[in-house]
Amino acid sequence: MKKWQLILGLTVLMLVCGWQRASYAAKATEITFAIHTPPGTVENQALQMFKDKVEAGTNGEIVVKLFPGAALGGEKDNIEQIKTGVIQMSIFGDMLTSVYAPEYDPTVVPFVFPDLESVYEYWSGDLGDKIKLALEQRGNIVLIGLHTRGPRNLTANKEVKTPGDLKGLKIRVAEIPSWVTVWKSMSALPTPIAWPEVYTALQLGVVDAQENPYENIYSAKLYEVQKYLVKTEHLFNLFHVVVNKEFISNLKSDHRQVLLNSMDEAMKWGNAQMETRDKELEQKLTELGMKIVEVDKEAFRRAALPGLKEVAKGWAPEVWDSVKGYLGE
Repeated sequence: MKKWQLILGLTVLMLVCGWQRASYAAKATEITFAIHTPPGTVENQALQMFKDKVEAGTNGEIVVKLFPGAALGGEKDNIEQIKTGVIQMSIFGDMLTSVYAPEYDPTVVPFVFPDLESVYEYWSGDLGDKIKLALEQRGNIVLIGLHTRGPRNLTANKEVKTPGDLKGLKIRVAEIPSWVTVWKSMSALPTPIAWPEVYTALQLGVVDAQENPYENIYSAKLYEVQKYLVKTEHLFNLFHVVVNKEFISNLKSDHRQVLLNSMDEAMKWGNAQMETRDKELEQKLTELGMKIVEVDKEAFRRAALPGLKEVAKGWAPEVWDSVKGYLGE
């Protein structure tokens, strides 16, 4: 082969490859994924797995861009962003269903369920389906994943041993009305503060206490500004992974299936990690100086009952019927 023919062939090959790359880039679909929790947590690792699987499963035709650490705002911001389609996906704690399905979802209310199994059982029933439908109709979003979180525990700068010790305690809570109602009924002073501002609020004494799973307490370094870890285990909650309804509806069927399968695999992996994660984190938090306080959990649940009955006034009748047995009613 003559030299000029070789050069011409290579030039044509380069042009074709360049055109293919340009065409590939032009048709790539981007997913902006807002994550309010800090990098490094189990759920963030699970979502990284989701990203990798989606991009591999679609040969790069879908690109997932993760924004952890509330880079796109807190949960309240993300709820509006995903409803309007500004972002395509996000992960939420308890605020999501408190906004769009408060009459159907007691799983996001403290002191209701005694264990994680009860929460998953509720989600697998008819009322769980009603929550999902409300999310679609009211929020323009589709729930595609549930991720286990460790139970929420109270942290404080004073030792809390009994419900009576909550009197006058300024507790940061998420911006969820039912939480404010329940903690206030226990004589605490609940103060709604967005998650990204919690560390500073504790550091400056705006609040004296807060409540979160061990994962959040550890990753946000709250052990630097809190002394006691009170094992109330008052809420066995979940992360809710959602996608904008129009976005997922408009995906090609094979891409949609890759997205759903990838999320299912990522959630299973993350849930398996959580089985041992809390024990490890409790040990780390004690090594970092926090003092563990064991409490009578049932005593706290009984103390919360007046507040729960007040919250239940906003529930559909069948919801109270489904949970009253857990509350001794």
